[in-house]
Amino acid sequence: MAFEACRALRRDANAIPVEILDHIVTSLLSHDRRFCAIANFSLVSSRLRLIAFRRYFETLEVRSPRHWYKSCRIVGMFTWVRQMRVAASYVRSNMDALSSFVSLRSLEVDFSSDGLSTQKTRCWLLFKSLAADLTVLKLTSLPRIDTTLLSLVASRFPSLTTLELSSTERLDKECCWLCFEESSSCTIHSPIPDVFPSVEVLANAYGRALQPLENLVHLFLGVFLSDADVLSCHFDRCASVVISSPRTGFYSSPPFGPDRCVICTAEHGAAIHQRERLASGIIGKILPSLKTVGWSSHFSEHGSGADRRTKTTIFCARTPEVKVDSTR
Repeated sequence: MAFEACRALRRDANAIPVEILDHIVTSLLSHDRRFCAIANFSLVSSRLRLIAFRRYFETLEVRSPRHWYKSCRIVGMFTWVRQMRVAASYVRSNMDALSSFVSLRSLEVDFSSDGLSTQKTRCWLLFKSLAADLTVLKLTSLPRIDTTLLSLVASRFPSLTTLELSSTERLDKECCWLCFEESSSCTIHSPIPDVFPSVEVLANAYGRALQPLENLVHLFLGVFLSDADVLSCHFDRCASVVISSPRTGFYSSPPFGPDRCVICTAEHGAAIHQRERLASGIIGKILPSLKTVGWSSHFSEHGSGADRRTKTTIFCARTPEVKVDSTR
Protein backbone atom coordinates (compact mmCIF):
# COMPACT_ATOMS: atom_id res chain seq x y z
CA MET A 1 0.00 0.00 0.00
CA ALA A 2 2.80 2.40 0.90
CA PHE A 3 4.54 1.63 -2.42
CA GLU A 4 1.38 2.28 -4.44
CA ALA A 5 0.77 5.52 -2.60
CA CYS A 6 4.32 6.67 -3.29
CA ARG A 7 3.98 5.78 -6.99
CA ALA A 8 0.77 7.76 -7.25
CA LEU A 9 2.36 10.65 -5.41
CA ARG A 10 5.33 10.62 -7.76
CA ARG A 11 3.03 10.81 -10.78
CA ASP A 12 1.28 13.89 -9.43
CA ALA A 13 4.13 15.38 -7.40
CA ASN A 14 4.73 18.33 -9.69
CA ALA A 15 1.06 19.30 -9.49
CA ILE A 16 0.91 19.40 -5.69
CA PRO A 17 1.74 22.74 -4.05
CA VAL A 18 4.94 22.77 -2.01
CA GLU A 19 3.02 23.92 1.08
CA ILE A 20 0.90 20.75 1.06
CA LEU A 21 3.91 18.48 0.62
CA ASP A 22 5.66 20.31 3.42
CA HIS A 23 2.64 19.81 5.67
CA ILE A 24 2.59 16.08 4.87
CA VAL A 25 6.22 15.67 5.93
CA THR A 26 5.66 17.72 9.08
CA SER A 27 2.70 15.52 9.97
CA LEU A 28 4.71 12.33 9.45
CA LEU A 29 7.54 13.58 11.66
CA SER A 30 5.20 14.76 14.39
CA HIS A 31 4.31 11.11 15.10
CA ASP A 32 7.76 9.57 14.60
CA ARG A 33 11.10 11.41 14.39
CA ARG A 34 12.91 8.36 12.99
CA PHE A 35 14.08 8.53 9.40
CA CYS A 36 11.94 5.52 8.48
CA ALA A 37 8.90 7.79 8.85
CA ILE A 38 9.88 9.69 5.69
CA ALA A 39 12.07 7.11 3.94
CA ASN A 40 9.50 6.04 1.32
CA PHE A 41 8.36 9.62 0.82
CA SER A 42 11.92 10.75 0.11
CA LEU A 43 12.35 8.12 -2.63
CA VAL A 44 9.46 9.38 -4.75
CA SER A 45 11.33 12.18 -6.51
CA SER A 46 14.19 14.60 -6.04
CA ARG A 47 11.69 17.35 -5.26
CA LEU A 48 10.04 15.39 -2.47
CA ARG A 49 13.41 14.18 -1.20
CA LEU A 50 14.57 17.76 -0.77
CA ILE A 51 11.40 18.66 1.14
CA ALA A 52 11.66 15.55 3.32
CA PHE A 53 15.32 16.13 4.16
CA ARG A 54 14.79 19.80 4.89
CA ARG A 55 12.08 19.02 7.43
CA TYR A 56 13.77 15.96 8.90
CA PHE A 57 17.07 17.75 9.50
CA GLU A 58 15.40 20.89 10.81
CA THR A 59 16.14 19.47 14.27
CA LEU A 60 19.48 17.72 14.73
CA GLU A 61 20.18 15.71 17.87
CA VAL A 62 23.82 14.65 17.80
CA ARG A 63 24.21 11.22 19.44
CA SER A 64 27.99 10.68 19.28
CA PRO A 65 31.21 12.14 17.84
CA ARG A 66 30.85 9.79 14.87
CA HIS A 67 27.29 10.95 14.28
CA TRP A 68 28.52 14.56 14.33
CA TYR A 69 31.26 13.78 11.80
CA LYS A 70 28.84 12.04 9.43
CA SER A 71 26.17 14.72 9.79
CA CYS A 72 28.62 17.41 8.70
CA ARG A 73 29.23 15.50 5.46
CA ILE A 74 25.59 15.55 4.34
CA VAL A 75 25.05 17.97 1.48
CA GLY A 76 22.55 20.66 2.50
CA MET A 77 22.80 19.95 6.23
CA PHE A 78 24.26 23.35 7.04
CA THR A 79 21.25 25.20 5.63
CA TRP A 80 18.56 22.82 6.93
CA VAL A 81 19.32 22.67 10.65
CA ARG A 82 17.48 25.24 12.76
CA GLN A 83 17.57 23.47 16.14
CA MET A 84 20.44 21.42 17.54
CA ARG A 85 21.00 19.38 20.70
CA VAL A 86 24.54 18.20 21.33
CA ALA A 87 27.06 17.38 24.04
CA ALA A 88 30.09 19.67 24.09
CA SER A 89 32.41 16.65 23.99
CA TYR A 90 30.87 15.38 20.73
CA VAL A 91 31.90 18.41 18.65
CA ARG A 92 35.35 18.75 20.21
CA SER A 93 37.24 17.37 17.20
CA ASN A 94 35.42 19.47 14.59
CA MET A 95 34.08 22.51 16.43
CA ASP A 96 34.71 24.88 13.51
CA ALA A 97 31.92 23.16 11.57
CA LEU A 98 29.40 24.89 13.82
CA SER A 99 30.04 28.16 12.00
CA SER A 100 28.65 26.63 8.80
CA PHE A 101 25.14 26.12 10.24
CA VAL A 102 23.82 29.38 8.85
CA SER A 103 20.16 28.69 9.69
CA LEU A 104 20.75 27.62 13.30
CA ARG A 105 18.53 29.55 15.71
CA SER A 106 18.18 27.24 18.74
CA LEU A 107 21.04 25.38 20.42
CA GLU A 108 21.16 23.13 23.49
CA VAL A 109 24.58 21.99 24.75
CA ASP A 110 25.29 19.44 27.49
CA PHE A 111 28.45 20.19 29.51
CA SER A 112 28.33 17.11 31.74
CA SER A 113 31.75 15.94 30.51
CA ASP A 114 33.44 19.20 31.51
CA GLY A 115 34.74 20.29 34.90
CA LEU A 116 35.40 23.53 36.74
CA SER A 117 38.85 23.84 35.16
CA THR A 118 37.75 23.31 31.54
CA GLN A 119 34.42 25.14 31.34
CA LYS A 120 35.78 28.60 30.46
CA THR A 121 37.97 27.38 27.60
CA ARG A 122 35.29 25.06 26.24
CA CYS A 123 32.67 27.82 26.20
CA TRP A 124 35.03 30.27 24.52
CA LEU A 125 35.93 27.81 21.76
CA LEU A 126 32.30 26.81 21.30
CA PHE A 127 30.87 30.32 21.17
CA LYS A 128 33.43 31.68 18.71
CA SER A 129 32.36 28.95 16.26
CA LEU A 130 28.66 29.88 16.41
CA ALA A 131 26.72 32.48 14.46
CA ALA A 132 25.74 35.50 16.54
CA ASP A 133 22.05 35.42 15.56
CA LEU A 134 20.96 32.59 17.87
CA THR A 135 17.62 33.31 19.54
CA VAL A 136 17.46 30.33 21.93
CA LEU A 137 20.45 29.05 23.92
CA LYS A 138 20.35 26.31 26.56
CA LEU A 139 23.47 25.15 28.39
CA THR A 140 22.89 22.25 30.77
CA SER A 141 25.04 20.47 33.38
CA LEU A 142 27.42 23.40 33.67
CA PRO A 143 30.04 23.11 36.43
CA ARG A 144 29.24 26.70 37.42
CA ILE A 145 27.29 29.78 36.37
CA ASP A 146 29.35 32.93 36.90
CA THR A 147 29.49 36.48 35.56
CA THR A 148 32.30 35.53 33.19
CA LEU A 149 30.04 33.04 31.43
CA LEU A 150 27.05 35.40 31.43
CA SER A 151 29.10 38.27 29.99
CA LEU A 152 30.49 35.99 27.29
CA VAL A 153 27.00 34.85 26.31
CA ALA A 154 25.62 38.40 26.30
CA SER A 155 28.43 39.78 24.16
CA ARG A 156 28.38 36.91 21.67
CA PHE A 157 24.63 36.42 21.16
CA PRO A 158 22.83 39.79 21.35
CA SER A 159 19.65 38.47 19.65
CA LEU A 160 18.75 35.93 22.35
CA THR A 161 15.13 35.82 23.45
CA THR A 162 15.45 32.67 25.59
CA LEU A 163 18.46 31.80 27.72
CA GLU A 164 18.66 28.77 30.02
CA LEU A 165 21.80 27.94 31.98
CA SER A 166 21.80 25.20 34.58
CA SER A 167 24.23 23.47 36.92
CA THR A 168 21.97 21.51 39.24
CA GLU A 169 21.50 18.51 36.90
CA ARG A 170 25.01 17.48 37.92
CA LEU A 171 23.77 16.48 41.38
CA ASP A 172 23.54 12.69 41.27
CA LYS A 173 20.44 11.46 43.11
CA GLU A 174 20.20 8.23 41.14
CA CYS A 175 22.80 6.12 42.97
CA CYS A 176 23.48 6.58 46.67
CA TRP A 177 24.08 9.23 49.31
CA LEU A 178 27.84 9.05 48.80
CA CYS A 179 27.52 9.80 45.07
CA PHE A 180 25.00 12.55 45.79
CA GLU A 181 27.39 14.24 48.20
CA GLU A 182 30.43 13.75 45.98
CA SER A 183 28.67 15.24 42.94
CA SER A 184 27.73 18.29 44.99
CA SER A 185 31.42 19.00 45.57
CA CYS A 186 32.16 19.10 41.81
CA THR A 187 29.81 21.95 40.91
CA ILE A 188 28.93 25.36 42.26
CA HIS A 189 25.24 24.69 42.77
CA SER A 190 24.67 27.27 45.55
CA PRO A 191 26.84 30.38 45.02
CA ILE A 192 25.62 32.07 48.23
CA PRO A 193 27.60 32.89 50.37
CA ASP A 194 30.89 31.47 49.01
CA VAL A 195 30.79 33.36 45.68
CA PHE A 196 28.27 36.12 46.45
CA PRO A 197 27.67 37.35 50.02
CA SER A 198 23.93 37.90 49.51
CA VAL A 199 21.10 37.37 47.05
CA GLU A 200 21.05 41.10 46.23
CA VAL A 201 24.71 41.06 45.21
CA LEU A 202 24.16 37.91 43.12
CA ALA A 203 21.12 39.32 41.31
CA ASN A 204 22.81 42.64 40.54
CA ALA A 205 25.95 40.91 39.26
CA TYR A 206 24.00 38.50 37.06
CA GLY A 207 21.70 41.25 35.78
CA ARG A 208 24.54 43.61 34.84
CA ALA A 209 26.38 40.80 33.05
CA LEU A 210 23.27 40.09 30.95
CA GLN A 211 22.37 43.75 30.35
CA PRO A 212 23.39 43.75 26.64
CA LEU A 213 20.57 41.24 25.93
CA GLU A 214 17.90 43.81 25.12
CA ASN A 215 15.53 41.25 23.53
CA LEU A 216 15.69 38.62 26.28
CA VAL A 217 12.21 37.43 27.26
CA HIS A 218 12.75 34.17 29.18
CA LEU A 219 15.68 33.56 31.53
CA PHE A 220 16.44 30.46 33.58
CA LEU A 221 19.45 30.30 35.88
CA GLY A 222 19.87 26.83 37.32
CA VAL A 223 21.49 27.59 40.65
CA PHE A 224 20.02 27.37 44.13
CA LEU A 225 19.49 30.66 45.96
CA SER A 226 19.64 28.86 49.31
CA ASP A 227 22.91 28.99 51.23
CA ALA A 228 25.43 26.30 50.36
CA ASP A 229 25.23 24.82 53.86
CA VAL A 230 21.53 23.96 53.39
CA LEU A 231 22.56 20.96 51.31
CA SER A 232 25.53 20.03 53.50
CA CYS A 233 23.36 20.14 56.64
CA HIS A 234 20.81 18.00 54.81
CA PHE A 235 23.53 15.40 54.16
CA ASP A 236 24.61 15.42 57.80
CA ARG A 237 21.06 14.97 59.03
CA CYS A 238 19.41 12.65 56.52
CA ALA A 239 22.22 10.50 55.15
CA SER A 240 23.33 9.49 58.63
CA VAL A 241 19.95 8.08 59.70
CA VAL A 242 19.53 5.75 56.72
CA ILE A 243 20.72 2.18 57.33
CA SER A 244 23.45 1.11 54.92
CA SER A 245 23.32 -2.25 53.17
CA PRO A 246 25.70 -4.85 54.69
CA ARG A 247 25.93 -6.54 51.29
CA THR A 248 26.87 -3.59 49.08
CA GLY A 249 27.96 -0.93 51.51
CA PHE A 250 25.59 1.55 49.88
CA TYR A 251 22.53 3.01 51.54
CA SER A 252 19.47 0.86 51.07
CA SER A 253 17.15 3.69 50.05
CA PRO A 254 17.89 6.21 47.27
CA PRO A 255 19.03 9.67 48.30
CA PHE A 256 16.65 12.61 48.31
CA GLY A 257 17.08 16.36 48.33
CA PRO A 258 15.99 19.00 50.85
CA ASP A 259 12.68 19.29 48.98
CA ARG A 260 11.63 15.94 50.50
CA CYS A 261 12.95 16.73 53.95
CA VAL A 262 10.30 18.06 56.34
CA ILE A 263 12.88 19.76 58.55
CA CYS A 264 14.66 21.50 55.63
CA THR A 265 11.38 22.69 54.17
CA ALA A 266 10.17 24.08 57.49
CA GLU A 267 13.46 25.83 58.21
CA HIS A 268 14.25 27.27 54.79
CA GLY A 269 11.28 27.02 52.40
CA ALA A 270 9.59 30.39 53.01
CA ALA A 271 12.88 32.32 53.15
CA ILE A 272 14.07 30.82 49.86
CA HIS A 273 10.80 31.73 48.13
CA GLN A 274 11.36 35.32 49.25
CA ARG A 275 14.91 35.25 47.91
CA GLU A 276 13.70 34.01 44.54
CA ARG A 277 11.16 36.83 44.30
CA LEU A 278 13.74 39.41 45.32
CA ALA A 279 16.40 38.21 42.88
CA SER A 280 13.91 38.03 40.01
CA GLY A 281 12.68 41.55 40.75
CA ILE A 282 16.21 42.96 40.70
CA ILE A 283 17.10 41.26 37.41
CA GLY A 284 13.72 42.27 35.95
CA LYS A 285 14.51 45.94 36.60
CA ILE A 286 17.89 45.64 34.90
CA LEU A 287 16.41 43.74 31.91
CA PRO A 288 13.00 45.33 31.22
CA SER A 289 12.28 42.98 28.29
CA LEU A 290 12.07 39.95 30.62
CA LYS A 291 8.74 38.20 31.13
CA THR A 292 9.94 35.24 33.21
CA VAL A 293 12.93 34.49 35.42
CA GLY A 294 13.51 30.93 36.64
CA TRP A 295 15.74 29.44 39.33
CA SER A 296 16.60 25.96 40.50
CA SER A 297 14.93 25.49 43.86
CA HIS A 298 14.89 22.86 46.58
CA PHE A 299 11.51 24.07 47.75
CA SER A 300 9.30 24.62 44.71
CA GLU A 301 5.84 23.11 44.62
CA HIS A 302 5.58 19.73 42.93
CA GLY A 303 3.68 20.38 39.74
CA SER A 304 3.12 18.46 36.54
CA GLY A 305 5.52 18.31 33.64
CA ALA A 306 8.45 16.33 32.34
CA ASP A 307 11.18 18.73 33.46
CA ARG A 308 13.48 16.80 35.81
CA ARG A 309 14.88 19.95 37.37
CA THR A 310 13.19 21.35 40.43
CA LYS A 311 12.63 24.97 39.55
CA THR A 312 10.69 28.10 40.38
CA THR A 313 9.49 30.50 37.68
CA ILE A 314 8.76 34.14 38.47
CA PHE A 315 6.50 36.05 36.07
CA CYS A 316 7.83 39.58 35.74
CA ALA A 317 4.61 41.56 35.53
CA ARG A 318 5.38 45.27 35.14
CA THR A 319 3.29 46.14 38.19
CA PRO A 320 4.06 46.38 41.91
CA GLU A 321 2.87 42.79 42.26
CA VAL A 322 4.89 39.80 41.12
CA LYS A 323 3.18 36.54 40.21
CA VAL A 324 4.85 33.26 41.06
CA ASP A 325 4.42 29.84 39.50
CA SER A 326 6.47 26.96 40.90
CA THR A 327 6.85 23.78 38.90
CA ARG A 328 8.87 20.66 39.01
